[in-house]
Amino acid sequence: MSSIGFVGLGNIGLPATLNLLGRSFAVIGYDLKPNDAFVAAGGTMATSLREVAACDIVFQSLPSATALTETVKGLLPYLRPGQVVADISSYALEAKVEQAERVASTGAIMLDCEISGLPFQVAERTAVLFAAGDRSAVGACGPAFDAFTAQQFYLGGFGAATKMKLIANFMVCAHNLIAAEALNLGRAAGLDPAQMVDVLKSSAAGSTTFANKAPLMLSRAFDAGRGPFRHMFGYLARTAKLARESGVGEATPILKRVSEIYSLAEAEQRHDQDIAAMIEIIESMSRERVRA
Repeated sequence: MSSIGFVGLGNIGLPATLNLLGRSFAVIGYDLKPNDAFVAAGGTMATSLREVAACDIVFQSLPSATALTETVKGLLPYLRPGQVVADISSYALEAKVEQAERVASTGAIMLDCEISGLPFQVAERTAVLFAAGDRSAVGACGPAFDAFTAQQFYLGGFGAATKMKLIANFMVCAHNLIAAEALNLGRAAGLDPAQMVDVLKSSAAGSTTFANKAPLMLSRAFDAGRGPFRHMFGYLARTAKLARESGVGEATPILKRVSEIYSLAEAEQRHDQDIAAMIEIIESMSRERVRA
């Protein structure tokens, strides 16, 4: 069984490594600070990236393109020809391409991977993994991928996973907005919002996002939500850029309107609130319309 090096033990990295450890993988983790939960589960904390690079496969779950650049810089002297570096983080594709080229200069192979799902879904192995890049390298990661998610897709050449993640998160934002608009409309029309959630989530109109976010829209526990706005603002901007570069920028009316309304949440500094707080923005729009 392959030894696994894992850089980044945050919201996604920790549950992923716990799943790996639970399936008997030897995992050496590296983070800027020690992680007691990782160690308690049987993981070994590395004191340097050199220790991580000694593993058969290196995973990266990082918070920013800057962190990616610094991590690759630290790994480069120790990477070996044929070694696989699987990046499961989200940032601009240009950043991944640049670092993949640096990794390739050593003979190692970097994969473009993305996780679609929240941390609790990673922990439950219900998140979806998108993988792109060298197919044989993806195959080498197969047992590890199986350990931390039951759902995975090979999408083709490097970059396809990042593009798919952009489209997936755009759809999440749109479904969340539709849920808020639907509940606000139903309440205004005299329907019981709680009953609407029960009825719609299992109907043809339902979606995973509706099932997750509509109950939160009723409880208003936005500060306790697990999908904050701050994760989504950048995705929408990058999706709009992808649309322009793909020649369909003028054929994305829903993306444009979703981006406009989410910009209201950004202007109101709702970054740390769950995106279910969109219901308050829609309700505010309703009140302003009534006053007008």
